[in-house]
Amino acid sequence: MSLTKRQTQIVCLLAEGHTAEQCAAQLHRSVGTVRRHIILACERTKARNTTHLVALAISKEWIRLTFVLALSLLMTIGNSDDQYRNTARLRLLRPHTQLRREV
Repeated sequence: MSLTKRQTQIVCLLAEGHTAEQCAAQLHRSVGTVRRHIILACERTKARNTTHLVALAISKEWIRLTFVLALSLLMTIGNSDDQYRNTARLRLLRPHTQLRREV
């Protein structure tokens, strides 16, 4: 069992930390429509709540874990650590390049 294309888009946005309202704004849909997609995705996957839905989507590889982890890394880095946040952002944008460590 998998999700529809729209449900997958919404679950990806939820995994990035967006609310239903923010998902609706990004997808140019009403909040009710987005919430209905979330409810249908939960019913389809037998998820208990939104968090469980995201966890299932990651474990079943309906969404890519590396992208979600990279985004959560960027969100958890403190505001005072600009150097580390910029390094993490560069690694996300250009994962194939080696970054020099400045001492």
